[in-house]
Amino acid sequence: MEFCPSCGNMLRYDRSRFFCSTCPYIASIDRQVEIKKKQLLVKKSIEAVVTEKDIPKGPETETPCPRCGHNKAYFKSMQIRSADEPESRFYKCLKCELIWREE
Repeated sequence: MEFCPSCGNMLRYDRSRFFCSTCPYIASIDRQVEIKKKQLLVKKSIEAVVTEKDIPKGPETETPCPRCGHNKAYFKSMQIRSADEPESRFYKCLKCELIWREE
């Protein structure tokens, strides 16, 4: 494995050179490279920050649902980032039960 000296990302291999996929760094290879083992990287599954049980039927507000356009939703405010960041407000549509975060 080789890493980019500019940005630190893993370099990709293409016939006679290593190259960085994020910056313009290219390293030419003078001798033949022998690849001993290829391994595909597997992405981790993403866990939901907020689930349906986190937003119980409670306080309602008038805000339009991005999916169905219904004008009422349950809401809950939660601190999901560091303490110096503002809290996040999550909504759950009363009609289609879509959960979304306030942008």
